[in-house]
Amino acid sequence: MNSKFPISPQAYDTWFSTPPGRGALEEEQALFLRLLWKERGSLLDIGCGTGVFTLFFRDLGFSATGLDLSREMLLHLKGKEPDTALIQGNAQLLPFKRNSFQYATLVTVLEFLPYPFYALVEATKVAQRGVAVAFLPPWSPTNLKRRAKTLWGSTPFRQAHFLPFSRIISMITEGCKINSRRVKGMDQGGCLFPRGVRLLPLASLAVIRVDYE
Repeated sequence: MNSKFPISPQAYDTWFSTPPGRGALEEEQALFLRLLWKERGSLLDIGCGTGVFTLFFRDLGFSATGLDLSREMLLHLKGKEPDTALIQGNAQLLPFKRNSFQYATLVTVLEFLPYPFYALVEATKVAQRGVAVAFLPPWSPTNLKRRAKTLWGSTPFRQAHFLPFSRIISMITEGCKINSRRVKGMDQGGCLFPRGVRLLPLASLAVIRVDYE
């Protein structure tokens, strides 16, 4: 599996400093504030990239560890926040034992993995209490444009898989079964909707949180 993400860490961070990037990040963070676990604990942020959300989770009071396959991303994050706990590893074969963390998150990671189901099996294994998955719904206007652009040229989303809600939920549920996790509850939400329309499949970013018994 190639560890080189199609965007440089510098370009990735720079986008979040632009007005559209800041606005999107604020809405995404507000969504996580509503859906994340109220009880804090250890958290593995799988596919952490430059740590945008790893640091956000840490600031919320979680003991957050970032994991990414890209050494370039991790070095960039370490340069910004030297005290951040970081591990280089594959989301589809995590270097941790069962119940190593209380929670696990995957923020727009599944889209860029060749075998996203394996990542969810691994996440449900290492997280003792639950997992939260943020993804890009395929039928939102924003993501339809991203998919269309891949037809005419090279974009960061050229190799991305845009997975619908039903597929994400099915993979999480199956991952829980494989790891003998009994699902206690599931919550979901979205952000960055088209103006005046708040149908969840049309959100630019969606989050599904699953809790175990």
